[in-house]
Amino acid sequence: MMRARAPGFSAITGALAALLVWAGHFTLIYGAHALACERGFADAALLGLPAVPALVLGASLAALLAVGLVGWRAWRRLDGSLAAEAGEDAPRFLAWLTLATALLAALAILWEAVPVLLLHSCR
Repeated sequence: MMRARAPGFSAITGALAALLVWAGHFTLIYGAHALACERGFADAALLGLPAVPALVLGASLAALLAVGLVGWRAWRRLDGSLAAEAGEDAPRFLAWLTLATALLAALAILWEAVPVLLLHSCR
């Protein structure tokens, strides 16, 4: 009987990649927003748009793209190419976990970006 190999550090880090992207996005947009309010840059313009919403929009699109890539790679691993042998369910579980965390991270990115885009800065 063949013994299943435990997933390595890179497999678990891959499963958490979307949450790491979300954490970086959260830090960037709220840090930039606080800095813009503190230093008086809230009304500055960037390419004709208010700077803070433009930065938040750009960071959100980049984060959603990165999370989408993580989710797409997980989906491809679930398409049947991982024909699990008896007792080797860990790769399939990690693929589902990665896909679920990618969906959760995408929802969190949208959830935290909407107020910054809809409300006026520094009020």
